[in-house]
Amino acid sequence: MLKEYTKRLAICIGGLALFAVGTVFGVLAGSAGTNGWNTMALGLSNTTGMSFGTAVFCISAGILIIDFIGKGKLGIGTFLNAFLIAWLSDVFLKVMSFVPEPPNVAVGVLYTLFGQMIIAFSTVIYMSTALGAGPRDTLMVITSKALPRLPIGVVKFILEIGALIAGVLMGAPFGIGTVLVITLQASFFQFACQVTRFVPRDVRNEDLLDTWRRITGKQHNTDSEDNNDN
Repeated sequence: MLKEYTKRLAICIGGLALFAVGTVFGVLAGSAGTNGWNTMALGLSNTTGMSFGTAVFCISAGILIIDFIGKGKLGIGTFLNAFLIAWLSDVFLKVMSFVPEPPNVAVGVLYTLFGQMIIAFSTVIYMSTALGAGPRDTLMVITSKALPRLPIGVVKFILEIGALIAGVLMGAPFGIGTVLVITLQASFFQFACQVTRFVPRDVRNEDLLDTWRRITGKQHNTDSEDNNDN
């Protein structure tokens, strides 16, 4: 069991690291703009003077509190998502300083679309470990349960637009790249799923209690007790 979790954690961390690389390309896109949540982080960074990664972490931490209050399913991967993407974004912004600034908006758009494609594939890698959805996806699930009449895709779009507006109001860049990313990100993710033959609806994420029971071998006992009660 320990070997299994070591492998899953390694894959999860690798996926989150790749996610941070995609995030950085969105930041490097400059005036072309990036996705909604990154726009919010850029706005918070510009307003407070904190680093981009710190801004990402503050937003994730705030969302985690909402997720907890809303009784969202929080797993190891949820907390790794909140911490690692934020920290590694700052690391990769320094490591990738060799990447030239886009000379024009068209190249900036290519940066942000390339970054979004990386994010799509890294999300598949991360999700495949079933160690818990990210804070933002958990928020999406909680919100969709509170608004059952709205399709979950609409809920995701509303949250993205809300983050985008907040970021723009705080002075973050907004451009054609932003519009394209918000419009195409679902298609990018679908493409990544098709290429990797990954089916998101088949994923059964573990929360912290599920993982603890499996590692300690108590999952079988719990299942047995449930069967006996029936």
